[in-house]
Amino acid sequence: MQRKPSLPRPFYVKKSRRGILLLHAYSGSPNDVRMLCRLLEKHQYTVSAPMLTGHGTMEPLEIVQVSVQQWREDVSDALATLAQDCDQVAVFGLSMGGILAMDALTQATLPLLGGGVFCSPLFKNENNVPENFLKYAQQVYQVAELPTEERQQRLTKVKELQQQQMQGIEELGAEVATKLQQLRVPVYIAQGGKDELISAATAFQTLEALQQTDVSFHWFAESGHVITVDPVHQQFEQTVLNFIENLPWNEEK
Repeated sequence: MQRKPSLPRPFYVKKSRRGILLLHAYSGSPNDVRMLCRLLEKHQYTVSAPMLTGHGTMEPLEIVQVSVQQWREDVSDALATLAQDCDQVAVFGLSMGGILAMDALTQATLPLLGGGVFCSPLFKNENNVPENFLKYAQQVYQVAELPTEERQQRLTKVKELQQQQMQGIEELGAEVATKLQQLRVPVYIAQGGKDELISAATAFQTLEALQQTDVSFHWFAESGHVITVDPVHQQFEQTVLNFIENLPWNEEK
């Protein structure tokens, strides 16, 4: 009998009045950022890594059935929860999570101290995200040992729904990109030089659009897309921590 894989869970730990929100990738989960969560926890930050709607299950269809607006609401809810425990908050995200993080930063209704993106396609470029997601769905269904016919039916449905969803993600990225020049808070950008999913050019486009504010840009030549768990993750984490430690926090933690 095959053992069922353990499902990921949201992460929330309260340590101080300084809050950090970390958002996972499109086909990911809070496990994407768990190591970074632990590092920030050790440095006495209150850290939240929520599970975006549709994620954390063994059914990829649950992801592609969700609207981008629902994910934006997930972020708003997570920020509201952090605001109950924290005086000041910064927000970061990996890949699609970075688009959502910058979306939050550019909303005037959410006063945030700063934030940033890790390998995030804010600007539209060549990418392999749809193909990668289909491979992910195939792997999940294989682990679930679905009959071949049912597996193919579900994969066809995934591909069909994903096309519309990817358009919604790209539209949100484009909307956020037009608002970057409004930002006046510090922004962190990390990009892997061997990113296999998105074009690294989008990181430089984001940097170019943020000339009016302080930006901490970090290029990791040997890193792939999921930089948070890449072999360079410790080096990456240190740059994130340094950025966070230098934000204009209140004196007391």
